[in-house]
Amino acid sequence: MKGISRDSMATFIGLALLVMSCSRQTKDSDIKADITTKAKTEIGFAGVEYTVQNGVVNLAGLCPSTKEKDKIEATVRKIAGVKNVVNATRIGPVVIDENFSLKQSVDSVLKPYNMATAQVSNGRVIVTGRVEQKKLQSITEAFRELNAGQIDNQLTVQ
Repeated sequence: MKGISRDSMATFIGLALLVMSCSRQTKDSDIKADITTKAKTEIGFAGVEYTVQNGVVNLAGLCPSTKEKDKIEATVRKIAGVKNVVNATRIGPVVIDENFSLKQSVDSVLKPYNMATAQVSNGRVIVTGRVEQKKLQSITEAFRELNAGQIDNQLTVQ
């Protein structure tokens, strides 16, 4: 390549990789946001937790039946950008109680954070996963606004 130095080429490649990396992170957040939106309208998601990394969606928690488990997986697979679904949900009783609306509110707070998830039990919220240091304050403030009672923040800061 005449006229382009090695340093210029290395810089160009580095910038291209950085842009691709940033767009992947945004895409993962978009996927998580889509799942969160669907979870608000589909009752089968009531006992399911989900994270997204590099287009791979990880499902965990409980589903009331094999039919619901398969339906949830099929719904997630149809979301743009999903490369694969790892469905580790188990079949078991899913209780819809006073914690359900709190869980939906908590999931809405975590919507933009593709590697964070929460469990809600007896008004207690346990937040797990990974989040960037610069975003931790925003999450903390959003949970305070929920007036959720006890928040057990077990997030790993990266």
